[in-house]
Amino acid sequence: MSKHETKMTRWYTKTRYPKGFLMEEYLALPQGKTNGKRLMDGVIVFRKPFVKRKLIKGERVVVVQSKHRRLGMGLIGQVIVSRDLVARLGVKVMKSVGACTEIDTVMHRMLRKHPRCRAVVYKSSAKKPAAR
Repeated sequence: MSKHETKMTRWYTKTRYPKGFLMEEYLALPQGKTNGKRLMDGVIVFRKPFVKRKLIKGERVVVVQSKHRRLGMGLIGQVIVSRDLVARLGVKVMKSVGACTEIDTVMHRMLRKHPRCRAVVYKSSAKKPAAR
């Protein structure tokens, strides 16, 4: 994750879920013989203890993927696939979010067709995320 994307992921967590705990670069799928490893930019958990740990079955989480650019097909794919990869771990994904710097209205309509998938616009001077 780049420094911009780290900042975006932390911003979203702090402004939208201040009581949650952000686990950065969460390994949702380890590398195997036939697949690469898959890291989530962030997974927000709400159950204590707030230490780097594995997710607990049944736990409610929010998955965050960030890109320091306009919402596009790449970020949309990450948001959808991330939701499904983390759900395979037995947790309840409340929401899968793509943080970006600008909304593309056509791409955003496509993303909203997928349950629990959203995009937010990162504005470094904003207090609250601009939910779309």
